[in-house]
Amino acid sequence: MKAIRIVFLAICSTIFTVAAFAQDEKPIRVETNLVNVNVSITDKKGKFVERLTKENFDVFDNGQNQKIEYFSAQEAPVSFGFVYDMHPTTEARTKAVLESLREFTKSLREEDDFFTLVFNNRGSLNVDFVPTAAQLRTHLSGRHREPNALYDAIFLATNKIREKRNFKRVIMVITDSADHNSEHRFNDILKQLKTLDAQIYTVLWDEAEEWQYADLTRDGDPRRRVSSDASSLDRAALEELAVRTGGLMQSPVVQNAGELFRIYNQIAFETRKQYTIGFYPDQLDGKWHHLRIKLRSVKDGKRMALTYRQGYQSPNKAP
Repeated sequence: MKAIRIVFLAICSTIFTVAAFAQDEKPIRVETNLVNVNVSITDKKGKFVERLTKENFDVFDNGQNQKIEYFSAQEAPVSFGFVYDMHPTTEARTKAVLESLREFTKSLREEDDFFTLVFNNRGSLNVDFVPTAAQLRTHLSGRHREPNALYDAIFLATNKIREKRNFKRVIMVITDSADHNSEHRFNDILKQLKTLDAQIYTVLWDEAEEWQYADLTRDGDPRRRVSSDASSLDRAALEELAVRTGGLMQSPVVQNAGELFRIYNQIAFETRKQYTIGFYPDQLDGKWHHLRIKLRSVKDGKRMALTYRQGYQSPNKAP
């Protein structure tokens, strides 16, 4: 299995949060105009590059070098949101998905948190635990007014992840990628993501009961299979969400709970390994700002791949 990074990631926030961590204290959240950027760095073999310092980074906002006011190379807690699309599913698939989520959430650290959003054409169940198959059958057996289509579920998940306490946030979408008449448009989700700092990953499956991890943020041959029910437009939409928010991609087809568990662990590991860089922008103008990050004084730095968001939406200056 091979993973290749892409340096084209975009997600933005009007008000950013910096988390300060003491060794024996819980995270303290301070609302500021600090722009935070999470950066993953890998060498040519795909291995994570560690032990870099603030002096190894240059951050450019619209081409202007910025003073780094906040830097952390420490592992940080993560908030997870799991979105499971039960539209074209089987009992065995649902059992595997729930089993993998249950085992993964048991392994989370005390500071981590999560929610689970499961939906089908009858409605959705949104809870802060992993439901059982029986609970899903009971809740989704009748008609409900909750989101019952892919885009609507993702839109709700972006609102839910915003409420979580941790600065690092991940949404995992398990689906065939086909949207079924959502009320929210794809552009509504993109607009929502401009005010949210979170990464979206997808696990795609096909009609042959084979699933594949595809956050689609890397180039090369993804070798992905998707359901014939999913239009190319829906697949492109999920790809766009993943590219804009960041993440990783692996090529093996996922066929069981064990492989799903491995994928979740890999996502969690790599999210925690990100460097966090913060700066105060020179201008608060309500406009889109392009970000560029470069390494300096790092051996073989030009051969390393940096993954980070491409820009942010600046808030307007207070009157």
